[in-house]
Amino acid sequence: MNEKISSNFDALKEKVCDLLTKFNNSEVILEEIKDWKKTLLFLMKEKYQFYISSNGEELKYHDSHEKQADCVIKITTENALKFFNQELLLIEAFANNQIKFKGDNADFLKLTVLLEYLEEEPDLKLIDAVDDWQIGVPEDYGMSTPLLNEAANKLRVIDINRNSFIVVKNGVLIYETYYGKKSTEKRKWMVYDVASVTKTLAALVIGVAVTQGLITVKDYIHDWIPDAPKGIVPGSQIIHLLTQTSETEPPGTNFKYNSGEEINTLSKIISAASKMSTKEFAHQFLCEKIGIGNYSWDRVFKDQEDLPIGYGLKIRPRDAARLGQLILQNGIWAGEQIISKDYIEELGRPPFVDTNSGYGYLVWLNNSIGHWYRPFKNGTGPMIPNAPEDLIYASGFFGRFIFVIPSLDVVIVTFGKKFVWESLDTAREIYNAIEPALPKR
Repeated sequence: MNEKISSNFDALKEKVCDLLTKFNNSEVILEEIKDWKKTLLFLMKEKYQFYISSNGEELKYHDSHEKQADCVIKITTENALKFFNQELLLIEAFANNQIKFKGDNADFLKLTVLLEYLEEEPDLKLIDAVDDWQIGVPEDYGMSTPLLNEAANKLRVIDINRNSFIVVKNGVLIYETYYGKKSTEKRKWMVYDVASVTKTLAALVIGVAVTQGLITVKDYIHDWIPDAPKGIVPGSQIIHLLTQTSETEPPGTNFKYNSGEEINTLSKIISAASKMSTKEFAHQFLCEKIGIGNYSWDRVFKDQEDLPIGYGLKIRPRDAARLGQLILQNGIWAGEQIISKDYIEELGRPPFVDTNSGYGYLVWLNNSIGHWYRPFKNGTGPMIPNAPEDLIYASGFFGRFIFVIPSLDVVIVTFGKKFVWESLDTAREIYNAIEPALPKR
């Protein structure tokens, strides 16, 4: 057999065994697997294979295994090595059939969760950040702890990889769970990959720049970035990037969901207007001001100065709730108007109703005023039928959400990893589980 493939497999086996040793020494991971007793088979196209098993107490590597695998992962040795080195972008790998499954893919995603936890597990002794959320109990705010516990349990049934569920009512953090007991404090301080929820952070950073008078949403993109990506048609304005309508002539007439270089042009615009890196601008004028101190970026973006717009943010659920609360409070935090009320109002309504009534400024909307379009679905009426029409939500692949419901004065954050191409399906499941615990309208 090809020597290079054989060498790659030897390196893969060494990498996997090393990772499993680290997994078995992680408090967070050991608690994560206590109810997960599964066997995974990695079947290489080059006829190599190996198993990873969990008995609820530890993870083991096997060259062969007597138990039938719960999930079979078909992948090349090269891509498997990239996966365990966290160099494989899962969305692209799934889309390009670089990874194929037989069995429950939730078990494979559990492995991706463990890799993420290993990378982000905090040393509590080194944390010097301060969290100033006001803490309350649900019953003081017209809600019920038993009903919220029931909702939390339902979320974990919907998605075995759900890692957080937070509820803020009237600006007070009244409920949170991280699906762990021994490792709760660590999980509370961990940052989680939130995929396209990154876009909502970006929309708020743009709002800061607009509020400071550095740009307007009507500015022409090519005036700021003459060599803008070819996909952005001439005449496109910042508002067209914010609404994902900049790639068809005339701008504003066609919705094309994008997480690539076109949407990332917003970052270059902020940098050009502010004369500083967009990461520094976001940190100084948004994150620091609303108390977000503990966040990071996917390793692909860690060394770049530009803020990734499409995806890449890693953030604590408590801090993601701050983004939602800032929207709920019309851009005000601790008495300071960080983002203008006008911009927040624009963010929460569709500027191009006939093009997509369900999309504002890089956020999803739940109104019933027209036809809405998602990446893999479209329709009329509220996207989440039983949710209030003033719902604004951030949505990330694998089911990461921030729900902002102004009429209930509620912000909900829940992250997880459920493989469904259309995240709206997961959003509906999750909202249905939570709705009985919400205040009545």
